[in-house]
Amino acid sequence: MNPASVTLQSIEKPGLPLVSKPLPKGKIFIVHSVPLMRLAIETILSKAMPLAGHAIFSMSHAENDSLGQATSGDIVICDITTWTVLEKEADSAHQPHLHNRGIAVAIVASPDQTGTRLLETRGVSGVIHPDAEPQAFIDMAGDLLAGRRSISKSLNAAPHAAGLGRLSNRQFEILELMTRGLLNKQIAWELGLTEGTVKSHVSAILEKLGCDRRTQAITAFMQSLGVGRSSTIAA
Repeated sequence: MNPASVTLQSIEKPGLPLVSKPLPKGKIFIVHSVPLMRLAIETILSKAMPLAGHAIFSMSHAENDSLGQATSGDIVICDITTWTVLEKEADSAHQPHLHNRGIAVAIVASPDQTGTRLLETRGVSGVIHPDAEPQAFIDMAGDLLAGRRSISKSLNAAPHAAGLGRLSNRQFEILELMTRGLLNKQIAWELGLTEGTVKSHVSAILEKLGCDRRTQAITAFMQSLGVGRSSTIAA
């Protein structure tokens, strides 16, 4: 979906599906770092007949105080960057992640198959490509409100990303911290490991991914989640 092309006419045309029975009531929170994309999703969902009556909140991450109103049965639609920040903030505050509170999380991104599996293991219930048609966003929101998962088709794997499936859970944790710019000593402190143990894990990560440098491993990880791919969405 190109947000610049979304018009009321394009989403109010006849043919939008009606549901035979009302969807379970739930609030929809749209937290996206790209204002135009956020507005496009809000416009689509607010005009969709199947979602009539559902409160929709649209905000940037800096304005995410409204997420405190989110309760079990609600859904949060966000981009990868925002989701990563929300996860980190929950960890820092020793609070449960959104999915552990019964809130369905949908990511607007273009991950490959490995990245999609990773998101699912982290509790994400929905993944949708940013270029998906408006109807796909409506269908996804309906699925999540009804308690169903909604995962879009994955892209081909990025270079080096095939080896991500061979990483252990601990190695995934370390790779995630590497993407945040942490050095081995900082990662060791974060995870309660020795620096030597972290160094061994980093070497194993590079070997499994077929990378020579940390930056290559980080790029493979981020691209598997759809970060850094070319996109029609611009800030």
